Formats: sequence, structure tokens, C-alpha cells
Amino acid sequence: MAGPTPSMLSNTCAGCHGPNGVAPGPSIPTIAGMPYNFLKLMMTEFLKDERPSTIMSRVAKGYSDADIDVIAKHFSELKWGVQGGASVKGKSIDPAKAEKGKPLAKECEKCHEEGGKKQDEDTPRIAGQWLEYLLIKMDDYKTNEKYPQPKKMKSQMDKLSVEDLEAVAHYFASQK
Repeated sequence: MAGPTPSMLSNTCAGCHGPNGVAPGPSIPTIAGMPYNFLKLMMTEFLKDERPSTIMSRVAKGYSDADIDVIAKHFSELKWGVQGGASVKGKSIDPAKAEKGKPLAKECEKCHEEGGKKQDEDTPRIAGQWLEYLLIKMDDYKTNEKYPQPKKMKSQMDKLSVEDLEAVAHYFASQK
């Protein structure tokens, strides 16, 4: 008897991250098309209680390392952020704040290149991600000393005010 398919293992994720990894709500990230290494690292950190979460650590404990590998591969192979032609962008992007955030995001674009669209092994796409999700994550990175993040991320966050980070979030959320 064959084991569960990647789609079967990933069905639990759809409850929050939406069908095919495209998030239906503003506080949950879209994970479709995210880099395999990034997804695997996040799930492994949730599994080991190394990353703060509300529910992800409990969910991750239901999977083996091999399952997490299959799930990360499954979502990494899906197309980014479009399901049935619907946009995943937030509805409350302020164009003036996005314009203010554009020059402030230049430092961020050393890793999140091409307006946050480019991804590599461990850098996720942030262009077009839900605005509310970006605001939540920036606050986590700025205010939670124990939140796992690269040192260069923390140093960049510390350089920007809360208002600047809000503008940067509007800029990246506005990118297609």
C-alpha cells in the first residue's frame, strides 16, 4: 500500500494557508511557490519549538521529518499567489505609504531583490504578500529579541522606525 501523497499530507495546511497554499486571509502568509529550503526550515523550527507560533508548532508535531520534506517540496512547486485569477494582495494598501516605503526598502532589497519578488534557497518572496501579514512579521522581527532571524535582518529592522516599517510593508505588499 502506497503512503500518503504530497497533496494528502498538505491538506491540513489548506485550512489556514488556503487551497494550494494561497492564503485567503490577511494574517496568514501565502506559501505557494516559496523556496523549498525556506519552507522546510520554517516547518522544522515549528516542529522543534524554535519559532514562536499560535498553532504551527502543534500542527508540525503531526508530521515526521520525511513528511515535512514532502510538504515543503509540494508547496515549493506550486505557482505563487494566484488561485483562479484572484489576487492575494491586501485590500488596504496606501499608495502614499507604498511610495514612501520604496526608497526605505532599498536595504531590504539586498536580500529581497526585485521588489521582493526574487527568491533564493532561504529568502522568501515578500512581494504581493498580505499587508497585514507583513506588518505582523515586521513587528515580530523588530520587537521580539528571541524571534529567529538572520542577524542582518535584525540590524536592518533596528534602523527603521515603526512608521518606516509600515511604509516598507505597504511597498512590498503593493508589488505584483
